Amino acid sequence: MPINLSDLTPSQLAERRNLILGSFGRIDKEFDRRRGENRLLVKAEDIEWESASRVHPTTQEGHLLARIISPELGFNIHTFRVFKRSIAGKETDGAFHTHGDAVKFYLEGKGKEIIDKEEVVVEPGDMAFIPGNVWHGTENTGDEPMVFIAFHQIPGTQLPVPASWQYPMSDMEGLDDLDDLVNSTQKEDPPSMGSAALYSRRQHFLHELGVLDEEMDRRRQAKRWLVRKNEVPWELPADNQTVPLIAPELGFNIHTLQLSIRLVPPGYEDTTFHSHGEAVHYFLAASGRQTVGKEDIQVSSGDLVFIPAGVPHGLHNSGDEVMRVLVAEQLPGTCIQQPVISQDDS
Repeated sequence: MPINLSDLTPSQLAERRNLILGSFGRIDKEFDRRRGENRLLVKAEDIEWESASRVHPTTQEGHLLARIISPELGFNIHTFRVFKRSIAGKETDGAFHTHGDAVKFYLEGKGKEIIDKEEVVVEPGDMAFIPGNVWHGTENTGDEPMVFIAFHQIPGTQLPVPASWQYPMSDMEGLDDLDDLVNSTQKEDPPSMGSAALYSRRQHFLHELGVLDEEMDRRRQAKRWLVRKNEVPWELPADNQTVPLIAPELGFNIHTLQLSIRLVPPGYEDTTFHSHGEAVHYFLAASGRQTVGKEDIQVSSGDLVFIPAGVPHGLHNSGDEVMRVLVAEQLPGTCIQQPVISQDDS
């Protein structure tokens, strides 16, 4: 029989919490150990389906799950995970549920997403955003399996919210040279700055970040749910390879990750590597290489590559066709959640 927590004394409540924390810590310690395998690649042919009931409560026949990139599978990822779901004909995705930020890309079948009070019809090529803590479910309205790939906030990580710098706009009056301040800071060496100059610049930049963050949050309130496949730019000139699809500035109330598409022309190779937060590249159409740090990985259509935070990386399209890559990437300014639970085996 479930425990009625309201009936527990303060000491019983604290004792039970410590007991659960201890058990959680042991499991989390194993998660962190497996992260040390530092896997980077999942080939399309190696993706394995399993009964969804092994991971989530469901009694549905034909309800399948394929876990692809997640800490327990040996990837040193902290902010989001990747999996595929297959829903049998005329069935729903388990039961209505909530979790953190999620983005879905539909591969097969037809159906609809029910997000809060909205019902959105989806088909292959569409992309949907599921906000954190919003009740939702997926319904397969056809006779064939409905399949999607999901980029999903890892449970237990925080959902950041804007924390604007709480000074009035009047404090910025007369400071028309903020851009000049940014440019000069990029050219200077911060360790050589005096303490007053360092503190002052930090205050100015914090204030401006707060103002920009407030505008991002205002745009989030448009509460967009869906990107139709005909809205995705499948062909781009070489000087404009990456286009964001799901991000706060585009009207999605998302906080932890963003989704873009990158189109790499035949023969193109990144000559300057770059780095950022955690990311996963899902190769929709590809024949080439993904470089991750010192690793040079051959990729083809259907493969997924994990890019750890802060690791320089780049792409090379060695094929004759445009390389199309769906890029799920940690939002700039968010943190990588590290385990903080006590891992004392005792």
